[in-house]
Amino acid sequence: MFAAAVLAVAAALTALAALGGEPDYRGADLRGYDFSGQMLDGAVLTGANLTGADLRGASLKGADLRETYLREADGRSADFTGADLGSADLTRARLDGAVFTNARLLRATLDSASIANAAMRGALLAGASLVRTNLESSDMTGAVLADADLSQAVLRKATLNEAELGAPGAGHPGPRGARMRGADLSDASLEATGLISVDLSEAVLERANFRGARLQHANLTWARASEAQFTGSLLSWARAYGADFTAADFSGANLTSAQFVGADLSGATAHGAKLEDTNMEQATMWRLRVGDAYVVGVRLGAAAGVPEALRQ
Repeated sequence: MFAAAVLAVAAALTALAALGGEPDYRGADLRGYDFSGQMLDGAVLTGANLTGADLRGASLKGADLRETYLREADGRSADFTGADLGSADLTRARLDGAVFTNARLLRATLDSASIANAAMRGALLAGASLVRTNLESSDMTGAVLADADLSQAVLRKATLNEAELGAPGAGHPGPRGARMRGADLSDASLEATGLISVDLSEAVLERANFRGARLQHANLTWARASEAQFTGSLLSWARAYGADFTAADFSGANLTSAQFVGADLSGATAHGAKLEDTNMEQATMWRLRVGDAYVVGVRLGAAAGVPEALRQ
């Protein structure tokens, strides 16, 4: 039965190629089928079952893969440029080195998938589920991940410059901020990235670059952000209870009404930062440098190592 189905698909592909048409596999059962290296640009695979299929090196530019089952598929180095994978299921798929430039993955499921070293510039991943997904060293510049779930995802050395992961703003209608609880963003770059109301609690942010990022109302509780760069970033109303910011750089950052209760800011820098109504109670601040900072109404109850510039 399966062999007959494969032969039918192959015959359809051959016929369509001869007519100059685009392959149409909508709703087809293609489990385990070998499409490696094939040209499937513009193919229609809506609702098809490609569980365990081999798509290595295949070209699927502009393909319609909405609601397609790609669980455990092997799409390493495949090209999905401009493809629509809305609501597709890519759980545990292998997609290392794949290209998703300007692809649509609205509400797609990519839990536990491996998408390391992938090209994902401008990809639309709003509402997608990427729980425990490996995105190490992937380029997600300008990608949209609002309302996405990246809990415990691995984004080490990933590039998310100018990406949008945040909500429109506190109290405004629209998508929620991304959920990144426990995610690993060590050595990642998030310059000018939108992270309003994003949950980064317990995330690993060591040496991450947040220069010029928008982190208003973000949750950084218990985050590990030693040596992270927050230069010129907006952290007003952010929550960072018990977070580790040792040797981090907040120069020129806006920390208005931010909550650094119990945070470790030892060896950190906040030159020219705005600390208005910032709560730093029980924080540790040995060797914190705050030259030329704007300091008004900072709360310091039971804080240790408070620099003289913060005492009013």
